[in-house]
Amino acid sequence: MKEMSISFVRETETFDPVENLHREAFYIDHLTLPAARVWRNTECVVLGKFLRAQDEVHVERARAVGIPVLKRISGGGAVFHDLGNINYSIYLPAGMLSGWSIDESLKVLSYPVLLALESLGLPWEWVPPNNIYVEGRKVSGSAQARKKCGLLHHGTLLVSCDLARMRSLLKDGGRSKVAGVVNLNELLSEVDTETVEKLLADLLISGWPAELC
Repeated sequence: MKEMSISFVRETETFDPVENLHREAFYIDHLTLPAARVWRNTECVVLGKFLRAQDEVHVERARAVGIPVLKRISGGGAVFHDLGNINYSIYLPAGMLSGWSIDESLKVLSYPVLLALESLGLPWEWVPPNNIYVEGRKVSGSAQARKKCGLLHHGTLLVSCDLARMRSLLKDGGRSKVAGVVNLNELLSEVDTETVEKLLADLLISGWPAELC
């Protein structure tokens, strides 16, 4: 994969999950140069495009506490978002990943999380096709949407997420595989969401290291 520069999308910050998912769908269609963003949502459950809410989520529980269940344009499983769960996105024009399989690109484009963990002194394990584990528990997952105009790769990083809320909302028996998860602030008590968010942003625009390619 050739080297390239990645710039940040110029946008007004929002924590609104509906708006953030709208932006994901808009940017993949309209950005013509490699770009990235880091974003967070208030509480919601976000489903991969092929999933059904009733299979993956305790829908009545979510409705009772006012948590929306939404869909994204990429595949993959059901994910709980809150302000302790950081999202990052990479938008690439068509043809930039030619010759790379989906599995290969999922790992390479997860580089900001992999490098962030290394900079924090946390050894990571890549669990195909799209998961990152630390000490046997999941801290990050990713998904992609591919269109003729380009590619969207986006992923998460658990820093201070309400894991009890997550477990209460996501079902064990759906197509999503509910993994054992862990927050970074459980592994490193000194980290906070805002610091890790800035770290991810800095690493995103540095580009992927050759050793991951």
